[in-house]
Amino acid sequence: MLSRVASRLGPALAASLVALALLLAAGPARAWVELHVTADDVRVAVDRTGHARIEHRIALRIAGGPLKSIDLVGVDPDAAPEGGAYVVPAKDAQTTSLASAVPVRAELVPAIGKPPEDGSAPHARMRLTFEHDRGLGRGLYVVVVRYATNLAARGLIGPAGALTRIRWNGPVWEEGFDSARTVFELPPAPTEPRPDEPAQGSTDDGVDRPTVLSSVRRSPDKDEIELLRPFVPREQTITWAIRVDPHALGARTTDLAPVAPRGTGATALVDGDERPLALAAGGALALVYALIVALKGLEVARHARAAGVEPRPLVPIPIWLRAPLAGVALSGGVAFEILLRSGTTGAICVAIAVLLAAYRTPRRAKSASLQRPGRWLPVSEAEAFRAPPRPRGAILDVSTRAGKALFVLALGGLAAGVAALAEPMPYYAHLLAFDLPALLVIFGTGRISELPPDPALAAGPVLRAITRRLRKAMKGGDDLRIVPRIHVPNDCPDADELRVLVVPRAPIAGFVALEIGVVFAHGAGGSIALPEILLRVTAGSECERALGRVARHGRPSRGRKPDERVIGFSPRLPTTKMTASLVAALAVAVADASRAALPKVAAAPRAPRRAA
Repeated sequence: MLSRVASRLGPALAASLVALALLLAAGPARAWVELHVTADDVRVAVDRTGHARIEHRIALRIAGGPLKSIDLVGVDPDAAPEGGAYVVPAKDAQTTSLASAVPVRAELVPAIGKPPEDGSAPHARMRLTFEHDRGLGRGLYVVVVRYATNLAARGLIGPAGALTRIRWNGPVWEEGFDSARTVFELPPAPTEPRPDEPAQGSTDDGVDRPTVLSSVRRSPDKDEIELLRPFVPREQTITWAIRVDPHALGARTTDLAPVAPRGTGATALVDGDERPLALAAGGALALVYALIVALKGLEVARHARAAGVEPRPLVPIPIWLRAPLAGVALSGGVAFEILLRSGTTGAICVAIAVLLAAYRTPRRAKSASLQRPGRWLPVSEAEAFRAPPRPRGAILDVSTRAGKALFVLALGGLAAGVAALAEPMPYYAHLLAFDLPALLVIFGTGRISELPPDPALAAGPVLRAITRRLRKAMKGGDDLRIVPRIHVPNDCPDADELRVLVVPRAPIAGFVALEIGVVFAHGAGGSIALPEILLRVTAGSECERALGRVARHGRPSRGRKPDERVIGFSPRLPTTKMTASLVAALAVAVADASRAALPKVAAAPRAPRRAA
């Protein structure tokens, strides 16, 4: 019995002993550390000999810990660390307190890892060791370290046209972070420093430098230019570059002219040999946009006069003056957006160009809306209800097919330009996107669809829909006569209005006609169709007496003849369904029940109750 129990417990006991031995033999566990670099503010102080003093203020976020040291990868290979490096909690750094500061030992260490793919030397490393018994624990910290380097000896300072270019390569970080800031501190010079942003692939070292935001601070003893890059990608070297006055380097202080105060004018981003090309590009942009505005003006004027109205530009000056001004304003706005530190002035100029190219909705004169004497002629439904012709004859109008195609192409070109600038120069990509109104105003205003519609053609689709619903509401409409009619003025062969005549088969004595028409109300975006119903009866007739209750919901007026009365009705909402229901209810009201049996439909809406 005991031997059987021992045989069963033997494997389990052996496994327990092995696990206990492994547990006792295990060494102390290593602490888990998660490190994130959230910012690196750098100050590069350059003297007249080309030597520079680099100061890093690195923001760290540590999870876990403790952290004993970190490596700065990609520092200057000739870096000579200075004493006095330290690390403080982030809250103490905000108050410039060094009460909790911990010394940091900075030293260059041999490069490790694979060399870069371009065949250059491996990145230099500077190890920052925190001289604390247990290292840095979990939290937010700021590390301040300084070292010296010789930029001139390493070929990072050289001529750039009439100016001098200074470059400095920042460290490589395993993770990207937002808002990298580098401040160059320079000796004073007559000309203020400016960022160096050549076109892609045009740099001496073949490195594409991203667009940065810059600001300049000048004083009698030094000049400072602050460069801000919105984002630093991971594992990439960022080259910061500026252009300075040659007098800032290699000249004696007594030879310098008085430092000019900081101005608010434009900062030239092109050298002297590049200015003719920039001027040619600006002139071409102004000429092209002026031609587009002039072509748009001719199109708008031609279609407006064909519709019997006058064009209404937002700025009421002749087209031969508006077009050049619009071109100059747009070209100047783009130039100011590129050259100035702020895009406000450029945006104002672009807005002026938009105002010069914009058009308001044209309106027909009040006298043109009055009906001229003429004749009403019956026409077939196929001819009366045909679809109006599509707008054509304008390539700068989204109302036409050609205009839609050209607008899509122009919009695609603008989107491609924004996408191309988004990564290398995000600031200018945003400015280009904000200039979209200069394109929208060309295709979106002065459209053919904004012109007053032809009442004889535009009313066809609306009346066709109302007629279909009316027949459906009257169960086929066999007891109704539905006749489209056009009004032809005596002095014009073309019709100027279309209505639909609705007559019951057996109306009450005194009934003259029940007409459906369409009135077009003009607004900022064009015209809207408002159906209207006219009920014509003979004054004092049986039909007028039968409609006494219904007439209170309409607008009574005089008719074409002295003994004719007209009652106008409008649906509560200008929909075809509500209009057809109202017409059907009026047709039932004027039908003689003893002579014809019309189907029951919804009655006309009751009059609202009056307040006591």
